[in-house]
Amino acid sequence: MDERKSVFKRGAECGVPMGLYMTTISVMSLFTDKVPLFSLAVIVMLFAGPYVIYRFQRHYFIEENGMTEYAALWMQGILMVVYGALITGAATYLVLQYIRPSYIYDQAQMAVDTYNAIPSMKAQLGEILDVMQQAIDQNALPTPIELVFQMFWFVTFSGCMMSAITAAFASRRLS
Repeated sequence: MDERKSVFKRGAECGVPMGLYMTTISVMSLFTDKVPLFSLAVIVMLFAGPYVIYRFQRHYFIEENGMTEYAALWMQGILMVVYGALITGAATYLVLQYIRPSYIYDQAQMAVDTYNAIPSMKAQLGEILDVMQQAIDQNALPTPIELVFQMFWFVTFSGCMMSAITAAFASRRLS
């Protein structure tokens, strides 16, 4: 007799491809300043993210002959996103720490320079731009690991909410 996989095992197994998917998004977004076409790919992949989660959940539901509860599908989605975010965080940290160590400062300086070049924006954001410039000058911007942890918590929270929605669609009855 075939043994059923637990939702936890299924979430971990699906977390690997989800992690590769999210890592692709993250790394491409870190190189959009070098390869502008990556911006379009990142946007498309971000919008396709809920569908990717839905497909994993639906596959599990069908494999279990429609006997999987909504809560189990939601848990699978949560676990997929958490494990995927761990993989993505590790890859993003490596890129920020070793391949693009000045990325955070370069992006902050580019934002300050861009807004300073637009007189109306400079008038509206003058004080904020001064604070940003001070943060850059004093090396007070987030470190790569701080940025990765912020990303991890945001991705985990938003993925949990998204999984709740996709699980509702994935658990519709079989035809």
